[in-house]
Amino acid sequence: MQLLFRADGNNKIGLGHLVRCLALAEMLQPYYQCAFAVQEPSEAIIQQVQNSGCAVIELPATTNYLAEAAYLAQTYAGKFAGVILDGYYFGTDYQRAFRPFFKIFCLDDLHTIHFVADAVVNPAGNVAPENYAKEVYTKVFAGPEYALLRKPFLAAAASSRTLPAEPRVLVNMGGADPANFTVPVIHQLLQQPLDFKTEVVVGSAYQHLTSLEELARKHAGKVSIHRQLSAAAMCRLMQACRLAVLPPSTVAYEWCSVGGPLFLIRTAENQKNIENFLVQKELAWPYSEHNPLLPGAFSDPTFFSGQVRKQRFYFDGQSPNRIRQVFDQLFYPELLQVRRAQLNDLQLLFHWINDPLVRQFSLNPEPIPLVTHTAWFQYKLSDKNCYIFIAEIRQEPIGMIRFDIHQGEAIISYLIDKNFRGKGLGTLMLSAGILKFKNLNLPVKHVSGLVQKENTASIKAFTKVGFSVNPSPDKNHPHVLKFTLPI
Repeated sequence: MQLLFRADGNNKIGLGHLVRCLALAEMLQPYYQCAFAVQEPSEAIIQQVQNSGCAVIELPATTNYLAEAAYLAQTYAGKFAGVILDGYYFGTDYQRAFRPFFKIFCLDDLHTIHFVADAVVNPAGNVAPENYAKEVYTKVFAGPEYALLRKPFLAAAASSRTLPAEPRVLVNMGGADPANFTVPVIHQLLQQPLDFKTEVVVGSAYQHLTSLEELARKHAGKVSIHRQLSAAAMCRLMQACRLAVLPPSTVAYEWCSVGGPLFLIRTAENQKNIENFLVQKELAWPYSEHNPLLPGAFSDPTFFSGQVRKQRFYFDGQSPNRIRQVFDQLFYPELLQVRRAQLNDLQLLFHWINDPLVRQFSLNPEPIPLVTHTAWFQYKLSDKNCYIFIAEIRQEPIGMIRFDIHQGEAIISYLIDKNFRGKGLGTLMLSAGILKFKNLNLPVKHVSGLVQKENTASIKAFTKVGFSVNPSPDKNHPHVLKFTLPI
């Protein structure tokens, strides 16, 4: 399944949108194939995107974004299943131009427009879905649990972290830093009455390199410059530093995954939500050359470890699993496949049918012994009036649906693996299973399902598929609801 990212990056707007989109693409691969549509990308950006395993679609520079949206929709409809938008020019009408052709996923940090996308992710903390103007179907996923981090930082979140031996400070004001916050910050740090080395990171779009190099030459041994670092190199540099001075953006989240004292300088208005979250949770502090916390942050191992512990509570390295789940839910109808059960599914079904919740809502709530299940399953596979199907997503079994035929009626039994409940899959699995069963062209006039009145999830699933409650209850189970659907 292919996804199209739409994001820009240059020396005027910075590289933040592209960096976090590349992190997202890295999380989604190899499950999804990714391509980037970028206006007039530089050679460095093209190389960076391609190095991430993604194709590049070069777009001409334009401010007519609605015309651009129409062009992308007409050109790539049917080639991409979904579009990821990250930028402040992709407003309501831009999104609406894509709705007939793609699933739409937006990365956001301002929540200032009305969203018609299928899903919105805002990694900032202290942002609730109620803060958004959106359609009823638009789902919002907010908070650092959805942090868009690259692989080295995700791995760092799971590794141990102690105070580095050498006193080093990391400074990175963004890949482009068009307002050049970098040089004044270094000047201020050089005035500190502490012995440390400043490690400065700038990106390919940084346009003030001459003045920065002059400053580094003047203070040789005290200031080092690093350009266009890979994610792995950036992570290693962070791990070698005792504290960092950063903007409250993706790079601050990367630092929190590594861990350590963090001081923030807001360089853009869209960083306000992340800044508020990090400061309120005491994961970071506003930067000031006179901040009394600076000496302890340099040298106190207890202070250092305390910050790491706080940050790791929010940055656990598990965001890729949550992000992929968001995308999978959008594409479940396309991903879900149904196949006939086989003898080697015996243990799988035995595990499923003895799940406590499955037993609770079964007509027979008692646990099923393996010997009983084995005999039953072998018999059912050979029974010409029984059809058992396994539902899968990317070849991972997620549930079972069974049809038992009697006198022109098929009674449905189904269950869902506990790891896939609460995702709307009951409706999809019933629909897919019934279609598969219907295509067998058997002499069956209608299908029915018996549901306990307390099983609200199954009641909703049967209702959404089009079943209606049969006024004539099942004679063997008169106290349960009987749902029926003609086929």
